[in-house]
Amino acid sequence: MKALERIWRPLAGALVAAGAALASNAWAQTPVEWRFFTYFPVNDKPSQTSRAFAEDVLKATGGKLKITVMAAGELPYKAPDVLRAVATNQVQMGDVAVGFLAGDVPALNVMQLPFLCSSYAQFEQAMPPIARVIDSELQAKYGVTVGVHWTMPPQNLWLNRPVARLADLKQVKVRAWNPEQVEMMKLLGGSAVSITSAEVIPALERKVIDGAITSALSANDWKAYEIVRTGYMLNITMGHQVMLVNSAELAKLAPEVRTTLLAKMKEYSARYRKMSEDGDNEARKSLVANKVKLVEASSDDVKQARAMLKPMWASWAKANGPTGQQLLDIAAKACGAL
Repeated sequence: MKALERIWRPLAGALVAAGAALASNAWAQTPVEWRFFTYFPVNDKPSQTSRAFAEDVLKATGGKLKITVMAAGELPYKAPDVLRAVATNQVQMGDVAVGFLAGDVPALNVMQLPFLCSSYAQFEQAMPPIARVIDSELQAKYGVTVGVHWTMPPQNLWLNRPVARLADLKQVKVRAWNPEQVEMMKLLGGSAVSITSAEVIPALERKVIDGAITSALSANDWKAYEIVRTGYMLNITMGHQVMLVNSAELAKLAPEVRTTLLAKMKEYSARYRKMSEDGDNEARKSLVANKVKLVEASSDDVKQARAMLKPMWASWAKANGPTGQQLLDIAAKACGAL
């Protein structure tokens, strides 16, 4: 018996130590799991790019951070809910157009002012100083970190009727997705309703609206060409998007995982830009192939629209205090709109 004990005790100790080591290793390899919500439909190109981002993060962290991307309809949120959902850690990440955040942070919505900044080049010129203000405000008020600033393609009007000039927009009712677009349509003699991306096609089918303000990329992803006949290309604004991260959850990550995630977000700034620009070019070709007529607004109509909308910029800045005025001054200078 004593001989057996002499053999068993060391063996038992070794087994316990091995078991503890295995358990510790298994724990170390258990990934941190995050949820990422995007308001875009599941098959839209921005959703595809966000899923590619999540897959890259999983690989780059050696499986230590698993991000599950949930698209429109997969969680009970709409676009205006994204900021608060991330801030309250219902989801750890989210992607949303800043225009949809107007109810929470109206002073940050400067890039949605019609005809202020309306090209990729202008957006990139204006974004670094604007991003510093936005990032600071969202961190201070909501405990949210901005991982990526990017832009959807130019926002234009997609209509179920012929349009040849600015005057043809009178009495037209369109979908808008921020207060600035609603005001713009009033000034142009039409009207607007604010509905989400998922509601646009049903509203067009029921003839509740005559058209929608969105990008060629989204119009094509939604197969709007089955209903709309005209794209009136005014290049109203760019579609400023932000990828948001819950700052407290970001801080909890192991340092090497956090560093990798931040590096991937920096990398994907260019990836989202490429997706947007390439997608815009491809979408325009597809829309034309599907018999949607793209009508380029005349330079006179663009000048007229800008002149009509420019007073809105000053009113917007006044309503949004020092932060609004600061952002307007930055954007106007960067985009040559002084």
